Parts: sequence; C-alpha cells; structure tokens
Amino acid sequence: MHLYFVWTSMLLGFLAGSWPAVGMEPKNMVQLDPGHAPKAELLSSSPDSNCSQLTLKLEFSTEVVEHEYIVTFTGYFSAKARSLYISSALRSARDNDTLVWHIVPRENPASDFPSDFELVHIRLASPSSILTLEDHPYIKRVTPQRKVFRSLKYIPCKCSGWGWGASPCNTTHGSQKWQSWQSSRPFRRTSLSLGSGFWHATGRHSSRRLLRAIPRHVAQILQADVLWQMGHTGSGVKVAVFDTGLSEKHPHFKNVKERTNWTNEKTLDDGLGHGTFVAGVIASMRECQGFAPDSELHIFRVFTNNQVSYTSWFLDAFNYAILKKIDVLNLSIGGPDFMDHPFVDKVWELTANKVIMVSAIGNDGPLYGTLNNPADQMDVIGVGGIDFEDNIARFSSRGMTTWELPGGYGRVKPDIVTYGSGVRGSGMKEGCRSLSGTSVASPVVAGAVTLLARLPYLPQNGDHIDVAVSYSPVLWPWAGYLAVSISVAKKAASWEGIAQGHVMVTVASPAENDSEVGGELTSTVKLPIKVKIVPTPPRSKRVLWDQYHNLRYPPGYFPRDNLRMKNDPLDWNGDHIHTNFRDMYQHLRSMGYFVEVLGAPITCFDASQYGTLLMVDSEEEYFPEEITKLRRDIDNGLSLIIFSDWYNTSVMRKVKFYDENTRQWWMPDTGGANVPALNDLISVWGMAFSDGLYEGEFTLADHDMYYASGCSIARFPEEGIVIAKNLKDQGLEVLKQETAVVEGVPVLGLYQTPSDGGGRIALYGDSNCIDDSHRQKDCFWLLDALLQYTSYSMTPPSLSHSHSRVAPPTGAERPMPQRLEGNHLYRYSKVLEAHLGDPKPRPLPACPHLSWAKPQPVNETAPSNLWKHQKLLSVDLDKVALPNVRPYRPQVRPLSPGESSAWDIPGGIMPGRYNQEVGQTIPVFAFLGAMVVLSFFVVQLTKARSKPKRRKPRIKRPTYLQQQQQQQTTTMKNPTV
Repeated sequence: MHLYFVWTSMLLGFLAGSWPAVGMEPKNMVQLDPGHAPKAELLSSSPDSNCSQLTLKLEFSTEVVEHEYIVTFTGYFSAKARSLYISSALRSARDNDTLVWHIVPRENPASDFPSDFELVHIRLASPSSILTLEDHPYIKRVTPQRKVFRSLKYIPCKCSGWGWGASPCNTTHGSQKWQSWQSSRPFRRTSLSLGSGFWHATGRHSSRRLLRAIPRHVAQILQADVLWQMGHTGSGVKVAVFDTGLSEKHPHFKNVKERTNWTNEKTLDDGLGHGTFVAGVIASMRECQGFAPDSELHIFRVFTNNQVSYTSWFLDAFNYAILKKIDVLNLSIGGPDFMDHPFVDKVWELTANKVIMVSAIGNDGPLYGTLNNPADQMDVIGVGGIDFEDNIARFSSRGMTTWELPGGYGRVKPDIVTYGSGVRGSGMKEGCRSLSGTSVASPVVAGAVTLLARLPYLPQNGDHIDVAVSYSPVLWPWAGYLAVSISVAKKAASWEGIAQGHVMVTVASPAENDSEVGGELTSTVKLPIKVKIVPTPPRSKRVLWDQYHNLRYPPGYFPRDNLRMKNDPLDWNGDHIHTNFRDMYQHLRSMGYFVEVLGAPITCFDASQYGTLLMVDSEEEYFPEEITKLRRDIDNGLSLIIFSDWYNTSVMRKVKFYDENTRQWWMPDTGGANVPALNDLISVWGMAFSDGLYEGEFTLADHDMYYASGCSIARFPEEGIVIAKNLKDQGLEVLKQETAVVEGVPVLGLYQTPSDGGGRIALYGDSNCIDDSHRQKDCFWLLDALLQYTSYSMTPPSLSHSHSRVAPPTGAERPMPQRLEGNHLYRYSKVLEAHLGDPKPRPLPACPHLSWAKPQPVNETAPSNLWKHQKLLSVDLDKVALPNVRPYRPQVRPLSPGESSAWDIPGGIMPGRYNQEVGQTIPVFAFLGAMVVLSFFVVQLTKARSKPKRRKPRIKRPTYLQQQQQQQTTTMKNPTV
C-alpha cells in the first residue's frame, strides 16, 4: 500500500486508463461438461449479426463443497500442531459416535511450511460441532470450503452491454408479474476479465478509425520505453501471476523464477492461454513486449484446464507468496461478496506483508456502486478500463465503495484506469493476440507498478493541511484498520492551490517470547498525500448529504425503489452520492454547490456551517437525540430537503421472493424508504408521509416528470405550499392487479418554519428522478429549485402560483404507515438493537474525535517542480518557462544525494522568495562595509605619514618587578594542593 500511494500520483500522467478482473463469489455452481468446455482462443464475429463482434463471457460461480470446512487458526502452526488442536476441539463431539472427520491432505509447495488453516472433512456435521471447533482458543473461524467454476459463454454485444457502443437490455417483454422476482446480481465472485468481454478480440468488422486507434504495444503507448532507456526494466522485483499457469519453454519470457501448481492436475502448463496473456502483458521480452521484461516472474497455477478452483488453493498460494516475499501480485478475480472471510482476511494479510496487490475492479458497469471484491478493499489497487480513445469502458465497474458504508465515507474506486480494450499480449504457445476486459488492464497496471515503485517524489505546501490518524483498538496481526483524515489548516482557509506531503506511520509490537532479536518489532509505512484546497464556501453553498441513515448492501432484503424493475429487486448500490446518485452530485457541483457526506449521527455535525441537510431514500431509524437536535438546528437556520419513497406493509409482503441460494423466502425489512422513521423525524412540524404507492407521468413547471413507486404527503402545515398531481394507484395494481387513477395526490410540499431566522423544509415523495439506477426522467431542475428555496428563501413562482397547488392535507385522508410487524431491520441497523418484544434504540454512539498530528516540514531547502507529474515524452525543454534569475544571484548547482542544500552563508539561508530579497541586499552591504574599512585605513595611513618620527627613551624595569617575576616562576615549578 505504501508503494501504491507513491506511484498513483505519478501514474496519472503516465497511464491512460482501463479495468479488468476475474473472480470468485459464493453461489450455486453452474456445471458444464468439462469435455466440451470452450477454448479461450475461440474468438469470432458474426457477419449476420448487428454487432461488430461477439463476446466470450467468462463467468465465475461457486458452490459450497459438502462436508468440507476451512478451519482458520489464530497463527501459523505446524501440521502436527494443527491436527492436535482440531482433535482436541472435536474430542467431545467424537464420543457421540455421530461425527466422522478427517483432515484433507493438501500436496503443494506450501505443505512444507507452517500454515494458518486446515481443510477438514466432517461428515454429519451439526451446528454444535462447528461451535465446538470455534470454541478452541487457537481456532479463529470455521467456514465452508467453496468450489469455484469458470465457464465461457457467447454473449452478443448488441444486447450484452459489454461491447463497443452496446447498450444494456433493460426492456422487459410480456406481461409483468408481481409474485416472484429473481436477483440480477447474485452474490458470487465473478470473472472480471471475461465477464466484460475479456476474451473479446477486435473483430474484422470493426471500423477503420477504431483499428487505426488501437496501438500495437500498450507498453510503448504508455511510454514505458522511456523508463527502459533510463535503466528501469523491473529488475529485482518479484511479480506473482495467479492464473492458469505458463508453459516452461515459452519464447517470450526469460526470467521465470518459479512455477508452482496449486491444483489437483499434474501439470504446470497453461491449457487456456489466459495466464500466458496476463504474464505477457507484465513481462514479455519480445514481439508483444511487456512492461517489465527483467522482473522475476512467479507463476501460481490456481485454475485447472476445466476452469475449476477451490478457496483452499488460493489460501495456500497466498501463504506461499508471503513466504517468497512477493513484491507485486496480479489477481484478476472478483465479485460483489465481501463476506468470504478466509479469502478477504488473507488478502489483508498479503498487503500487510508489503505485497502490492493489483486486482480488476469488475465488469458490472456502467452503474456506480458496482465494485467487486477484493479490488474494492482499501489496500488493493483496483483497476478499471478504457479504450484507446480514452473513453471509460461501459462494462467497467465503478465506485464509491459500499461494503463498509456507512461506517465510513466510502472511497473512490477504481484507483486507476488504463487500457483494457484491444490490448496485445502473448499467445498460449507463441505469437501475440488481442484481448479486451478488465483482466487485461490489471496486468498493465501491475507492470507499470513494477517500473514506478522506486521513483521519488517531493512534497510541497504540506503545512496547509492538517492530518489525523485513527485506528481500531486492536491491530492483530494484520486485521483492524488505520484511517487518515485530512483537513485544511486554519491559516489556509482562504488559500487555493495544491498541497501535498507524506504521512509516516510506525507500528510497534512487542517481540515474541522466543524471539532471538529481543526488543519490540517496528514497521514504518510512508503514505504520500496530495490534495486540492479551495477557500471555504459560504453556508448557502454547502449541502450536507445524510449517508448515516442509508443502509449498505447486502445483508438483508432492501427492495428497489422502483417496483417496475422486477428483474433487479435489491437496492444494493449503497445510496451514495458517488454511486447511484453520482449524476445528481455532479449536477450540484456544476451549479456551484459543495456536497459533503455525513457518516455519523445528526448529533455530530455543526449545523451553522451548512445551508441544507439533504436526506434521500433513508432506510435507517433515528435516535431520539437526533430528532431533538435536528429540530433545534432548523430553528437556528438549517434547512431540510427529504426525498422519500414508498412504504406499505401489504405491498412488502407481496413482493417477497424465494432465494435459491438460501432456500428460503425473503421478506423486505423496509420499503423503498423507512417512512415510519421519517414521520417520527418530521412530526414536530405537523408533517407526515402516507402509506400510498403511486406511479405516473405528469407535467410540473413545464417539465415532464415521472413518479416511480413513490408515496404521498399525508399531513402538512396549513401555511405551507403543497403541489398535487393525478397518479395511478400502483399499490392496488400490485395487490389486486387492478388499475385506478387517484386525483390530487400531494407529492411536493414547501414550508417556512415560524421561528425567527428559522430554516425551511421541502418534502417530495419519490427519489427515482434523481437516482441513476432506473431513472427515466430526471428532476435535477426540481432539486435546484428546492435548494434555491432552502438556501436563499426564494420560492419558485412556478410552484407557488402553480394551478396544481392544493390545500395542505390534514392527515385524515389516508392512514399513516406502520412498521412491518416482525421485521428484522435491527439485525443491520446502527440505531436499533434486539429486545424482548419490539426492538429499542441503542445508546447514542460517541461522535468521532480526531487528534491532529504535528507536521514536520521536509525538503525546505530544495524548491522544485519535480513533484508535478509529467507525461513522459511530453517535456519540451525549449518551451519550459525557467525562473527569472537575476545576474547577481548565486548560481546553485544540482545537489548530490545526501548533500545539504543550504547555501554556505551564516544562518543557512535557503533559496526561495524570501532569499531572493536577501540575495539582492547582501552585495550592497558588502560593498558599503568594504568602503568604510578602506576609508579608515587610508585616514590612519595619512596621519601616520604627516607626524615627525621621534625615538622614545628606553625605560628600565624597576627592581621590585623583577623580584616579583622570579617568585611567580618559582611558584609554578612547585605547585601546591
């Protein structure tokens, strides 16, 4: 991770962008006939198709291996010790004569070393026997063994959404049914290389313009040859390729240090060509040349020729990579499931052991919030894809990260994008081939990392930012977290520019009892930081997005906001401004608003700094303290905008579905939004949403609008403005398959609170018009109008004088929604906890408190523009603007490594703006001083020459002085104590 931050800032001008990946994810396996598995080299285009080419889609699916369990230990132990621990843990269960178990042998290169897990076959296993294992003090976790199967399928690019210029097939055919839904994105770790068209050659029907745009060698297009000429060829860097193997005598590779087999097949060769291609992009030395031809290649064969793998194979291979001190590891797998604990834990352990892991980000684009694991982990470099025209590939997954929301803000992903379409790489036996997908882009970045890992950087203006480091109570041994928070220093509140520096973190741990070294063990990590600072915007331009009350995916059944989208029932995007609300975020930024994210309770932010609090599609409950605090904030000038959604208990029971993985019915734990919780929040102002469910098209302020499964306003203050429209009763359609139109459905409300200087409140019953997921007609214009109202108290005339304005409802027209009895929202809530009877609120958590670190400026003596990332081969020295150096200023030669850069004058004055003034005044003072000294000597010499010379009489020294001198001499010869 420490190297990742170094090269990312420099790589932005060096790489151009694309994303690939291949992945594992738990789901029932789709078995194909191994004897008829399609070859990876079957790449074709159909002249009869409307597509320019066909895509071979590679899918990864997994199934739980019956009776096999991965037993993870708290440390690394020998095989004998692991066997004793398992025997001891299962001894009580074995006495019942109902439990038969044995340790599954694993014959691979890691067998000779201590391990932190064991594969155990347990027949007639019961939950009690699993708990017996987990109760052992040296056993950390017991999880099922998973079998990973990869399959190839032909996907026409016209309807797949993956191909060049393709569009996704979102249309549905036939009559719509409400009784049963199937998830379109099952929880499985999927192939991220082929799933988006990795095995996707440029077809013969591609346009001439496109063919001319595709380069022959991606390494040369990214100007790696410039670094080669400088002597950077990856020598001494260990690169691991986790894939399908590599032939021993392949002519493209000269530095294959080791090939290891982790499968149950007795071969090290690549039978598919996938692993060969990935290795070639990184380290091929001829024809389709790779980035780092002199790097040490370590080939890990983790997939069979039938494209099968197991979780235990990956765990053993990862352990071996740590033992071999691998520097860079390319992993082209991924999926949306982050709950595969052994796999994710081992990924964290790898990066904690200084392994730079590069992984493809996924092929589930173009929606945001579709990142794949492990590329979405904070210490894994997630790679996305572009084509050679610098366009983001449509299939590429994109952020923000959602698996840790809302415990944190989430992070921007992918970390980097590079070319992943039509890239040339090594063929399975010889020659070159062109392939596409995020698995192509991943080795592109891995090769670039190998070249850039040791390049330096120089920070600047780092004193304009404050940095705080927070961490989990326990960091053991590779688990836990360490977070870096960045804020603008007070002195830079009105400053604008780029500030950068680095954070050095030293982790100290006590030595082991049997350590021969003694003393504590320390590790130091250096994290470069670069941020853009803007002056603090006015309060009216600052919008706070409430992320804390939006639930993250995927623990429970949180239904889609638009009930028409039957093929995609789960709300798994995280409802973040950088996922399915990204377009809204970009629109607000283009309108001059600054959107910040609240990842803590409402009690934790200073409302005087913000103009509007924006709540969209909230599913979480609210603490009583939050309700009290929000009322006080709105009385003091904070405004509130709420975009709600549907909530109807009868509809929630109707849209349950049967999950084939868990083999049980899934009942929603909330509606599109948690309307009962929102009603508790706004009840103090006499407001409430109804349990109605409406749909339809209408016109508002000369804008075409579409209401998609929204609710209505049931109660509103009589002083407010309420807009109503005629809509279809979608709840009636879902429940009884009947169609009815309801006239005068209140959908929009505006209200000015009566307190002096109080804020304003705006309610709208549907969030789909600002949601990217299934938006048909956007209502960004309405959001602008609402922000004008809440921020500046400017009521849009088109709304206040609209013919659709009605009298505010009193609450008697329609019942208020009640919480679904027996729902399990408390399982995933940060507010609720289980309790006898109904769940009750947890204690209000403490607000985050940051302790800012004291900065230590570096490189004060050597101002330079080397920190600016330059695109290689783009520097024209004739066009570089050199500083205006005055003729009398001292010339400074380039410094040698380790040489001090201070000038050799008193005080160590250093070059810079201040030193230019000093440099200008020093010669003046020196000249004046020299003239004064010269004048003094001239005057003295003139006086001496004008006086007559007289010889002074010699005076004899008195006798008593001679005697005193003799006594002193005697005393010195005979010292006393």
